[in-house]
Amino acid sequence: MKAYALTSLLSVFTILVGGCTTKTYEYINHISFPGIAKQKTPEIKNKTLQEIANLLKQDTNASLQIAGTPVTDTPKGINLYLTDKYLKISFTLTRMFVRTDSNLNEETTQYMKKIIPVLQKYPHIIIQVIGHAYDEGTPKEMQHYADLRAISVAELLFNSGLKQEVLAKGCSNLIPRKECALNKPHRLCSAQNRRVDLFIYTNRDDIITKCR
Repeated sequence: MKAYALTSLLSVFTILVGGCTTKTYEYINHISFPGIAKQKTPEIKNKTLQEIANLLKQDTNASLQIAGTPVTDTPKGINLYLTDKYLKISFTLTRMFVRTDSNLNEETTQYMKKIIPVLQKYPHIIIQVIGHAYDEGTPKEMQHYADLRAISVAELLFNSGLKQEVLAKGCSNLIPRKECALNKPHRLCSAQNRRVDLFIYTNRDDIITKCR
């Protein structure tokens, strides 16, 4: 019996050398060895957030990562991070905001126009806009710009006709997307940190209240 199993396995690897068929891959994927557990994808119990994430991925060509799993999608214009408590929507753009400015650039505005129709389908969700700043003066000044950016996007959502509760919060430079060497030319690096992130909740108790 053992000899037969070994022969079968060797034949599989022989096929691998010569080129795999779909059936070969299916067979290999079901091979298991004692002591090696196959990683299980975490189940998202919050079906509303899962539905929103799937719709956004479909309608905006966003990348989607589920909490507890490795990154598989290539970063795109919109990146989604899904957990049971919230769905985070972030934008991978180099110049979402010009330095010391709170006007959202045209590219992000177009993405927002694709996101809004999806959010409109879920009247009971809570939307939180987090604004960020970087290398724009004193801590007080950076907090000011982060607040303005969050408010600017919150107003865009409100003026688009969304009826859901929208919260705006600035986190100054406390959560940089990328650490920049401030003693070297860093215009592009800093621009990646001047941004907004959206958080979608279904439960008020899950709202993030601290900049962390």
